[in-house]
Amino acid sequence: RDQSVVVGTIRMGFGHHRIAYSAASWALKAGANTVFHDLLAIESPEADLIRNADKMYSKASRLASEIGGFVEKFWGAMTKSGDQNSLRINNLFIENLRPLLLGIPKDTPIIATHCFVGHCAVACGFHNVINLVIDNYPQWFTVVPGAINLVQGPTNFAYLQKMGVPADQIRLAGHWCPQQLVDNIDTDCATRQARAKGHK
Repeated sequence: RDQSVVVGTIRMGFGHHRIAYSAASWALKAGANTVFHDLLAIESPEADLIRNADKMYSKASRLASEIGGFVEKFWGAMTKSGDQNSLRINNLFIENLRPLLLGIPKDTPIIATHCFVGHCAVACGFHNVINLVIDNYPQWFTVVPGAINLVQGPTNFAYLQKMGVPADQIRLAGHWCPQQLVDNIDTDCATRQARAKGHK
């Protein structure tokens, strides 16, 4: 059968979607049957669970920002202290989301632009899961055990290795740039240089 690729994301802010669009652009260029799968786009109890968790997180973030001072500092420290227990909690939460991926053949590659998607794919038994680690601050809950975790920068890569992420589950990949942007880099740079010279 034709090769299919699922780019899985969760619409929490534009960041995850932007990265998913970038990943999808490369899959499309490679000629793959590319499915853009936003877990929140499905009307279901599982999507409601994600939506409610995001609402609570957003509300707490806004409240901490409005109060400021110690509360904001405490919230910031708490959101940067994700250890292995936070990874375990993630996995318990993910068990509830499995129905969102169960209908997809298990040999379909899954590219996850949100760690929930990656965890869910591994929990469902997918054999080829790639997790794009979107955060440059190394924390356990952004890593998906059982997947290939691609990181953007060498510092994050080194820290995740020090934390004990297995070498066969982590790769340094660089930034998540859309295929069209990369293809046009030379032309776009030449245009900018010509424009800059014209303003002298």
